Amino acid sequence: MPTSMPPPPPPARTMSTPLLPLDPQPQPPSKPGNDECCHSGCTFCVLEMYQEDLAAYEEALRAWQQRQQAAAARAVQSVRKPRKRA
Repeated sequence: MPTSMPPPPPPARTMSTPLLPLDPQPQPPSKPGNDECCHSGCTFCVLEMYQEDLAAYEEALRAWQQRQQAAAARAVQSVRKPRKRA
């Protein structure tokens, strides 16, 4: 009769592990290939749309980093407790 294995331990927190697990890091937009732009001045040029998406990504990334830093600061504050002097 096979025995069931216990679940693996949770992974150790590293710098790449987000402090807010329900707040995933934004992902950068895919850069268009060199052959995707026709260079004819299209209204919706893939290169211009990429630049707009990249700017939005950079803004979202900065906001995400600030949220992660705030969460880290709160985590450190909750761990640090004043020592009682005898």
